[in-house]
Amino acid sequence: MNARQRVVEASVVAFVLLHASFAHAADGVAFTSPGFTPSQMNAAGQLVEDWGAVGVKLSGEGVTDAVPAVTAIKLDGVVPAAQAVSRCGTVALTLTAFRAPAYPAGVDVLSVRVEEKQGRAANVTVTLELPAKASAGLRTARLNGRAVLTLPPREESGEKARNWGHCDEASSLPGWAKPAGPCDPAFRNIRAGMGGAPIIYRFAVRPKSKANVVLGFCESHWAEAGQRRLSCRVEGAPPQEVDPIAKWGRHKPGALLFDARDEDGDGRISVVIRGAADAKDKNPILNAIWVFPGGAPPDLKQVIAGKLNSAARRYVDVGGQNDQSLYPGGKLEYRLSLPARGSQELAFFAACQGGVAPIPDASAWTAETLRRAAREVWRDWRER
Repeated sequence: MNARQRVVEASVVAFVLLHASFAHAADGVAFTSPGFTPSQMNAAGQLVEDWGAVGVKLSGEGVTDAVPAVTAIKLDGVVPAAQAVSRCGTVALTLTAFRAPAYPAGVDVLSVRVEEKQGRAANVTVTLELPAKASAGLRTARLNGRAVLTLPPREESGEKARNWGHCDEASSLPGWAKPAGPCDPAFRNIRAGMGGAPIIYRFAVRPKSKANVVLGFCESHWAEAGQRRLSCRVEGAPPQEVDPIAKWGRHKPGALLFDARDEDGDGRISVVIRGAADAKDKNPILNAIWVFPGGAPPDLKQVIAGKLNSAARRYVDVGGQNDQSLYPGGKLEYRLSLPARGSQELAFFAACQGGVAPIPDASAWTAETLRRAAREVWRDWRER
């Protein structure tokens, strides 16, 4: 970049900052990072992106509705940010948003801080308001297949989990596989961990009990071995690694058996499929799961043929019609217990224009590292 280009870039960023610092009330507040298109927090305290708006609603005993005061602030004395502050009865709600320069399009960090103000412990619920067609998984919300928001762990939400289901960021692809020969219909469908995200399922069982778990695979993309190798772990059983092409062939249904056990005694058996560390294609796939009682193992040929489905405690057409998330759909809520005069904070990462939100299993970004990156880039820009 030559000197003239640097001057032009600096002028553009300076204009954006000037606009942000004077944008209040009806216009909201714009914020950005050098070289990126600005985002905005509107006058209602919603974070506005190219895919829609994110709002936050607070409810609980002693909580009342309040109009937020939206202002432009500087984090760490240098990072442009937007902040919305509301006194909601006995608690205060503070939303803060800033841009972090994460490659390639930047990421907006939205922190939600709730503080008890009356000196009495309180239980409150933070509800995230998303576009109507957005769906929430374990760690991301997606819209039309795009990861638009990274979420705090759903285990922290207080939401009641179902008896079984997937809890990952993989994608369901019905009809993806082309199994050759007679087999269970589940071999036509898959879930795929795009971008290397693992496939994770959990099944409720009696604490410390055993089970025979069968995983079904059918590789219909690669024609040669050595491309997609899978690392398969089922709780309580030795891990197994498999190359479906090398073991069974293209379009050939196959299955692996695991002598599983609820090892940690939490009343659930977990199943995790990842791409092998040195695999050329690190996107894991999975077609079917059967959970049988412990004891004598089932005949895998009969399982593959779909003749033992009724004998299974749980049969999952992975990516098909009888599949489900571990967590019910609907509102995305986080239930917080606040000590007297205490506070809790949640952090969400939003996709900016043309980008996607970080996938936790495929990204090392945290709220702290994103803020540090924002601080460093602004200090470097100011020095230049």
